[in-house]
Amino acid sequence: MATAVFDTTDHTSLPRIDTDVDDRHGWGFALLLATTATLFVRPADLVPALDKWPIYQVLIVACLAVSARACARQLSHGRLVHRPITAALLLLVIAVGMSHLSHGFVWAARMSMLEVSKLIALYVLIIGLINTPTRLRFFVKWLTVAITTMASLVLLDKFGMVSIAALESIQDRGVIQNGVVEQVERIRGTGIFQDPNDFGLILVMGLVFCVSFLTKPRTGWVRYGWLAPTGVLLAALAMTHSRGALLSLICAVSTALCYFRGGKYGALALPGLSLLALAFSSRMSDFSAINQGTGQDRIQIWSESLSIWRQYPLFGLGEGLIADEIGVVTHNSFLHCYAELGFFGGTTFVACFLAAGFGLWSQRRPRSKPPEEEMPAAQAAREHSRLCGFLFAALMGCIAAMLTISRQFVAPTYLILGLVAAAISMPANASIPGLATGLRIGNRFLLLSLLASAGSLLLFYMTIRLFVRW
Repeated sequence: MATAVFDTTDHTSLPRIDTDVDDRHGWGFALLLATTATLFVRPADLVPALDKWPIYQVLIVACLAVSARACARQLSHGRLVHRPITAALLLLVIAVGMSHLSHGFVWAARMSMLEVSKLIALYVLIIGLINTPTRLRFFVKWLTVAITTMASLVLLDKFGMVSIAALESIQDRGVIQNGVVEQVERIRGTGIFQDPNDFGLILVMGLVFCVSFLTKPRTGWVRYGWLAPTGVLLAALAMTHSRGALLSLICAVSTALCYFRGGKYGALALPGLSLLALAFSSRMSDFSAINQGTGQDRIQIWSESLSIWRQYPLFGLGEGLIADEIGVVTHNSFLHCYAELGFFGGTTFVACFLAAGFGLWSQRRPRSKPPEEEMPAAQAAREHSRLCGFLFAALMGCIAAMLTISRQFVAPTYLILGLVAAAISMPANASIPGLATGLRIGNRFLLLSLLASAGSLLLFYMTIRLFVRW
């Protein structure tokens, strides 16, 4: 661990680009690791006496102070042009402010922009400090261990081996049989993962990373040690009883196949992947809820949110106000942004994920030689491409889950975007001729963002018209 944290040398034999190491002694990266750990394993949930201690806030402020130069460099004009995710996130902060200013609410605009800026700070720390392939690989492992630790604590509490009040399971609606709604017990995580659906989303991300380490070539029998955390995460996922998490898992697996094997493999695998539902609870596999139950409730909420967007099409109702207007959140992160931030804010949010997806897809490299015949530089580039493939699967799984929950302004969303942005700008592919580097700020990116935004709104509209039952 010490080597990964404090060694800022990029050990690949390729030329270094865009990786000026401002965190030369590694203290910023070490603080980033600590900040991430407290995000997933909240100390106050384990030791209630720490409830009043702002541990996460202190750690992230200290990390920002130590890494100020590295963070400032990420906001320069040259970096923003080549990192459309960062540019879109900065526009998102402006959109949040405009959503209130358009109604004359200056104080609300200032407070909302401040809260969203705190999330952007985590993203900037990640892209500023995870600036070598070694650090990227280590951070992904650290993140996986943190998620597994949280899942392990939840399972220990579930089976009575430990007692943690914050991890107490909740009762929720299950399947409807003969007009009677069954109750199911759903586990949940610590801190910001108190909702079982949010917990399920992050468990899928951990599973994707576990599989990446489990299938890593040339690592021998050591890789089979990742079977244990894989089992823990699968067990926890099943006990969330989250249909959104199952949808996320299916999407992650199919997109991973698309990335590594081609689109036809991903498409052909979808029918088989749907059988995954049989391995989980009846609530997770009960997709009849789209006609009655929680699934239909969500579609009706989507319809109300779309009506809100029609009333305030350009800048929206105002960030954080839709729950006051219709009584609940939208349960769709993208539609939630359109309703609260208007077409301007919704488009910038969609653009973040558009740039992330294009950037990772551009890292695909077809194998031209057997691994043993490749030069070390080509092997390093291929290993980086492989990791990008699993990041792509995690990102697509995240997007699928966000279609069923409102998680547009929570730390994990910006954590995955930061990891993707960091991976895209890694130097591992710098000397490979003809290799695409993803989108950059320009007319093409603007046009694609507008088309993706319009397409998203059209898709939401058609889904509502087809499935809503009043």
